[in-house]
Amino acid sequence: MPMSTAGNDSRPCSVSSPCRAAAAGFTLVELLIVFTLLVVLSAVLAPMLTPSPARTLRAAAGEVATTLRETRRQAQATQTRRRFVIDTQSKAFGVEGSGTWRKLPEDVGVRLTTGQSLLSGETRGGIDFFPDGSSTGGRVSLQLAESALLVDIEWLTGRIRLREAERP
Repeated sequence: MPMSTAGNDSRPCSVSSPCRAAAAGFTLVELLIVFTLLVVLSAVLAPMLTPSPARTLRAAAGEVATTLRETRRQAQATQTRRRFVIDTQSKAFGVEGSGTWRKLPEDVGVRLTTGQSLLSGETRGGIDFFPDGSSTGGRVSLQLAESALLVDIEWLTGRIRLREAERP
């Protein structure tokens, strides 16, 4: 059986004796495809990963709406009145009587529209939810940069809706 050197091997490639050239590395075409995919993925994912005012505002409004819905759910489940409370100065909000309070980002402006009897001080107020699901109604307005979102609470049904504010 003749001996062959690595460069002069004339045997065909098989499962028992793999070709050395096939395991040598990647082709230029394969590398170009991988780099192209990386560039496309980074171009698509970069805007999603960088913070934007609109995304920050939508997340803050979503948290407020979720807490309002939770307050309504608690009122219905316990068959007692529950109050959503927000402090527009400290930008903290939560369910009255619960120990967990959430905080809005510092750069988000907040305003509460509610009944006079539900205000407790200059910067603090609430919205009541009743056992039948209805509420006192109101609105939480959030603003950041040029964008504004409104979280509306219907008084008769207690329904919570999130919508963009109309621009003047």
